[in-house]
This record gives sequence, structure tokens and C-alpha cells, in this order.
Amino acid sequence: MQKLFVTILIMLSIWGLKAQQPVSMEEAYQKILSNNLNLRGGALKIDAQKILKQSTFSLDPLNVSAEIGQFNSDKTDHKFSVAQNFRFPGFYQKQKQVFTEEWKQSLLNLSLQKWQLKRELAVIFNELNYLDAKYALIKKADSLYGVYYDKAALRLRKGESNVLEKSTAENYKSQAHFQLLAIEKDKAVTEEKLNFLINDGNSYTNEKQVFNAQNLLLSELENPQANPYVETLKQEQEVQKAKTLEAKARISPNISLGYNNTSLIGNQSDGAYNDGSRRFHSAVIGVGLPLFNKAQKLAIEAQRVNEKIAENNYQQALNNLNMQYKQYTIQYHNALKETDYFQHDGLKNAELILKTANLQFYNGEINYLDYVLLVNQALDIRNRGIDSVKKLNDAVTEMNALQQTKID
Repeated sequence: MQKLFVTILIMLSIWGLKAQQPVSMEEAYQKILSNNLNLRGGALKIDAQKILKQSTFSLDPLNVSAEIGQFNSDKTDHKFSVAQNFRFPGFYQKQKQVFTEEWKQSLLNLSLQKWQLKRELAVIFNELNYLDAKYALIKKADSLYGVYYDKAALRLRKGESNVLEKSTAENYKSQAHFQLLAIEKDKAVTEEKLNFLINDGNSYTNEKQVFNAQNLLLSELENPQANPYVETLKQEQEVQKAKTLEAKARISPNISLGYNNTSLIGNQSDGAYNDGSRRFHSAVIGVGLPLFNKAQKLAIEAQRVNEKIAENNYQQALNNLNMQYKQYTIQYHNALKETDYFQHDGLKNAELILKTANLQFYNGEINYLDYVLLVNQALDIRNRGIDSVKKLNDAVTEMNALQQTKID
């Protein structure tokens, strides 16, 4: 029963691996554009703001009233009135400008979401490629330790060595095994992040490729004002300015237009008698003067503060952007020096150490413990070489993201 359970688990694992589809970073990004829920929400926000732009000419409710009473005699008369309040056209223009600026903001917010997702995707692919390189290195170490362990066990059985040699070999092999398991776990977690971003119900992994240093798009931060995040804060300033103008427009006078229709039963001024079949009309026009506007003036002052907040946020974002770019530039140059060393010298030294260790070991010039120490030294150099590429790519990813201005 236990063997059957293990067999089922293995088959499910194999099926799960086959179900994963290798995908390039560009292909993954196109899938994200089609399926990501955050982007869908951003697109819906644009639609909502576009509809809201059409609602700028919003009037107060139409006031309809009826009046019954004795207006002209002891007979009962009826009066019907209709009245409508209007603001001056300038107010509606200011209100429309607010909606227009908020619509522009929603467009920039969607662009910002794409920028953030593109950066996050680059981070994920860098991590996946890094884990693949680490896995391949540890897999090779596991193979070397396996050979070493088999030989150590054989020598122990023949009485040619002591238990220390076998225990050392077993320890190194176990370490490699658990490192492989840890890498597999880390990769599974990172793949879940990738699949969450794509969100199409399928399971994806990165296309296998050589883990090399990525290219830096530009050496300098040429146009920080065009960064998607900074652009959204710049547009926020325009939104707040438009809201201030709208708040000012609210203290302007408004116009009231009305119409009355009345029956006046009884004798009229000309001596004629009206039985109610004849009705009398009148029009009303009025101006509403905002004499008690202290609350609205305070709202205007508060809105001016919001303008200053938006301007401060914009300047702070620019400063942070330049500071971050300088920090990543330092990280980039440090990692570049380290990577250059490993590519030109370190990896060659590791290869030479490994070849020499194998040759001396098989010729009997060194014992097993010396051999494994040399192997570990070579593997450590290769491992640090992979880590240096990872640090370099981390810096390049962030610098390229900060440099990016146009998001498709």
C-alpha cells in the first residue's frame, strides 16, 4: 500500500512538471496584459472616469409645486409652479476640468500598473534563472559527492580507510541533497508568483537559458520626470489645481428661473368675471447670492493645502528616484567588478582547481579528504560567480525600470 502511495505521488509530480509551460519574459508580459486582474481594474477605472466626464452639466432637482387657496375671492383657486436653479457656465467648465484631469490620472495609473508589473516580472525571471543556475551547480556537486561517497564506502569495506572519510562523504552528499530541495522549494514559490501575475489558469515556468549578466539600457537617468510614478504625481498636481478652481467657482452666484400658472376665480379688475377656465401666467427670475460662504472659503483654503501636498509629493518622488538610481549605480559598478573578476579569472581558476584535483586524486597524489576540500573550493568559486551575476542583474533590473518612460 505504501509503495502504491509513493508511486501515485511520483506520477502526480511528473504530471505537474509536464503541465508547466516554459515561457519567455516577453511572452509572459503579453499574457499579463491580457489577464492580470489589477490591469483589468485599472482599465475599468478609466471607463468609469470617461463616463463621469459626461456628467459635468448636473443640475439641481427641478422644483415642482402646487398651491390651493382663495387667492382672489371665496372661490378655491389652484396654482402650479416650476422652478430650476442654474449655476453660471464657468462653474460647469471648472467641474468638467476636474473630471478631465481625473480621467488623465486614471490613464497614467494604468501605465504605472504596467510599469510595476513589468519590473516585478523582470525580478521574477532573474530569480528563476538564478535558481536554475544554482540548481545545476549543486546538482554537479551532488554527483561529485556521490562518486566520492561510493569510493569512500568501498575503501572502508576494504579496510583502506577509516569511518571519518565515509562520514565526511556522507555529510557532503546530504548537504547537497538538502540544498537541492531548498532550491526546488524556492523555485516553486517564485513560479507561483509568476502564475499569479499571468492569471490565466495555466502553470508556467521560465524558459531555460544561460544565466548571464543583463544589459543596462542607459548609463544615466536622463529623464526622471517621465518616470511613470513621477508622472502620476505630476498629474495629481493638475487634479488638485482643478479642484481648487472648482471650489472657488462654488461661491459664485446662481440663477433661478421659474414659471407660475394660476387660476383667479372671481371678478377681475376690468369688471369681467372669471370662472376658472382662464388661467394666468407669470415668470420668475432670481439670483442666489452666497453671502454666508465661510464654510466654502475654508474648503478653498484646505484645497490650496492639498495643492501644496501634491507639489511636495512630486518633488519628494523626484528626489527619491534620483537617490535610488545613485544607490543602484553604486551597486551595479561593484557587482560589475566582481562579475568581471569571476568571468575572466575566478571561473578559470575553479576549472583549473577541479581538473588538477581530479588528476592528482586518480594518480594517488592526494587523499580523499584533500580531494573533497579542493572540489569544495572550486564549487565555492563558481557559486560566488553565480551570486555576483545575480547581484549585477538585480541592479540592472532596478536601473532599467527607473529609466523606463514609455509603457506599452
